[in-house]
Amino acid sequence: MSRLGAGAVRGRRREWRAVAEVIRAAGDGQGAVLLVESQAGMGKSRLLAEAGAAARARGFALAAGAAEELAPLIPMAPLFMAAGQSPELAGPDLHTRLLEQLRAALAARTPLLVTVDDLQWADPTTLTAVRSLQWRLAELPVGWILARTVTEGHREVDCLFDILERQGARRLLLPPLSPPAVAELCADLLGAEPDAGLLALAETANGSPALLVELLEGLRDEDRLDVRGGVARVLSERVPERLCASVRQRLDLLSAEARHLVETAAVLGRSFRLEAAAELLSSAPAPLLPALEEAITAGVLVPGPAETLRFQQEILWRAVVSGLPPAVRRALHRQADDVRPSRDAAGESGVLAALRRGDLAAAAERAEADRAALPPEAAQARLRCDLLAAEVVEARDGAEPAMALVRHLYAEPCRWLLTAEPAAAPWLVRLALAVGRREPAERVAELAGRDPRLAAAAAHARGLLRADPVALARAARTGADPWCRASAAEDLGALLAESGERPDALGNLGEALSGYDACGATRDAARVRRRMRRLGVRHRHWSTGERPASGWDSLTATELRVSLLVAQGWTNRQVADQLFISVHTVAFHLRQVFRKLEIGSRVALARLAAQRSASGE
Repeated sequence: MSRLGAGAVRGRRREWRAVAEVIRAAGDGQGAVLLVESQAGMGKSRLLAEAGAAARARGFALAAGAAEELAPLIPMAPLFMAAGQSPELAGPDLHTRLLEQLRAALAARTPLLVTVDDLQWADPTTLTAVRSLQWRLAELPVGWILARTVTEGHREVDCLFDILERQGARRLLLPPLSPPAVAELCADLLGAEPDAGLLALAETANGSPALLVELLEGLRDEDRLDVRGGVARVLSERVPERLCASVRQRLDLLSAEARHLVETAAVLGRSFRLEAAAELLSSAPAPLLPALEEAITAGVLVPGPAETLRFQQEILWRAVVSGLPPAVRRALHRQADDVRPSRDAAGESGVLAALRRGDLAAAAERAEADRAALPPEAAQARLRCDLLAAEVVEARDGAEPAMALVRHLYAEPCRWLLTAEPAAAPWLVRLALAVGRREPAERVAELAGRDPRLAAAAAHARGLLRADPVALARAARTGADPWCRASAAEDLGALLAESGERPDALGNLGEALSGYDACGATRDAARVRRRMRRLGVRHRHWSTGERPASGWDSLTATELRVSLLVAQGWTNRQVADQLFISVHTVAFHLRQVFRKLEIGSRVALARLAAQRSASGE
């Protein structure tokens, strides 16, 4: 078995046993069929090649063919390729004669292994011939391994695989390589054990053997590996040109529209929203749907969490970005910097929107993706990413860890950042005061006050710093967007509550609640409701519409938020802190979730939540 061949079956012991069983059965005179399915780049073609080599080593003849997307219009071309024959096209009753020609050619070469790859591109006559020939040769020592890339819109091959499975064929789906298999493949290819840094880089291939091989071979070709003492270390994590070239070839198979979408969206990060990509392309989202479906079918993009899309492998995304001409990449990054601060219905960017909804997992992932997408020269955008990441950390872990991430923003306050993010100045002031650091809070407030465009944000920051109700009231009236106005009204209500002015406090908290609800900022609305409960006022925040008696659709909005946080491993106390409710209320909602979903444990809830996420609900 070749060096790359050894890697092809790393982590594929179950699949290789199935290959061996087909060869063994055919050698015993029994027909056998194995159906192999995978996403692009999972190693199915290499698996078929190694299966052919193994069969030949046991004295088998091999008939290996593959369908092509733009194949010539020759009936049953992949099968004639496998049989090493030219079709006899002259004469009547063409279909029957061609089938008999193939049957005779294959039957004369037993024991035989027939492998046909990429059947998703096969024409209907080829698929019909596969079914017919498999049946006609079933009594002979002939094994079949048929493979396809899983895509949408190929109903005929779906039907063929379903029929053959019902007739006894074994069906296998090639999953991504497991982390141990990735480590073994690295060791095989490099002749040394990978260190932690190299393993971390290898894992950006997300278990794709094809991408992993190109990455490792590229690192070695460019002398960016240090192999000493039986350990391999990476010297530079820049994407190798070999991998970039491989990805370019893969993108060349897409239409111009799909390739344009993929390359443009890549500058937004590994995860992105279709609306943002549409804005970069000066398009509405709807016209991009055909190109998007093509990119998903090709395995380049996949649906992500929280209504996002994402590149299937991190290293694939990095290669797409690296493969753009530098001038084009810089221009797109400058344009993306203008897109990223754009607001959604909640008045926030993609990270602050997820944060306001209380979806901290999505917020953290988006913040990381945004930062990873930035080139070294995007200094301003990097400061903004620092701010957004710190906001996520503050919501999840508290003020002290967040302060550690943004100390540099206080040391050298950035007017551009305060202008790009209208909520930045008040948030930075609030954070500094929360950790007992008044001096940096004063620097931020003073800088905001210098810019007339930041009048409302400066008033909000000054109101927090000086406990000034007049300044907060001004910010609540003149804030840059509905969320900023609601935030100032909340701070004013909290200040008035502390000074004992209950009616005015409730009035401003009510304004904040209305503003947050209108923006869809559910996490912020929950915090205001807690403030109002402490003042003796309760607000209903659930709908009274009819719901099913069980299942996910039966859960209220609060029950759904509780269930998703618990499924992520959060304790009742952590959930209570995030949703601004009591631990007892969390326990009550969790009991209702268990009853409605007909489960009895957090483990079962986590499993159901994972299944729901995988199904795209």
